[in-house]
Amino acid sequence: MRRTKEEATQTRQMILDAALTIFSKQGYQAARLQEIAEAAGVTRGAIYHHFESKAGLYITLIEQASEQFDAVIAQAITEGGTFQQVGTRVLVNAWTCLEEDPHLAKVVELFNFKTGFTSELAEINQRREDESETLVNYVAGFMRQAIEDGELGADLDPVITARAFIAYQNGVMNLWLTNQEAFSLKKSAPALAAIFMQGIAAV
Repeated sequence: MRRTKEEATQTRQMILDAALTIFSKQGYQAARLQEIAEAAGVTRGAIYHHFESKAGLYITLIEQASEQFDAVIAQAITEGGTFQQVGTRVLVNAWTCLEEDPHLAKVVELFNFKTGFTSELAEINQRREDESETLVNYVAGFMRQAIEDGELGADLDPVITARAFIAYQNGVMNLWLTNQEAFSLKKSAPALAAIFMQGIAAV
């Protein structure tokens, strides 16, 4: 029974890897389940055994990537330190993780550039929008604490600053994803983080 479960897990991952490959080459909308099945070396029935639909494959890939980023950021916060230290670590670790993990980079690239609008993904798109606002409020809490501690200027709006932090983090990721040969995200991460963190501290 244990071996059967392990084989099922391996098959499930093979299907996800194949789906990511096909999605990345063709975009989500143009990809077909038959192509994914052939790339994974399984039948369409095997895909339906593990996933409800093409959308189910996509959603699983996005959720796995989100969980991976959440774990990296949680670890960066858990290590503690000043606001400058924690904020810098969050940016650097997220960017470093993206360059070090090609699978993760492909998923983020798929989500940002190769999905397009489709009604079957409306639910996850709405969920991501809701989670985005939750994230803004979460980061704003750190900004408020930094203002209270005197690490950030009292005139800063914590919500606007939180949006700027998230936009900067995502913007740098997208810039690198569009041309990964232009620069090393990992090597540039400390300097890029310092520009933002020192910038808001000076306001």
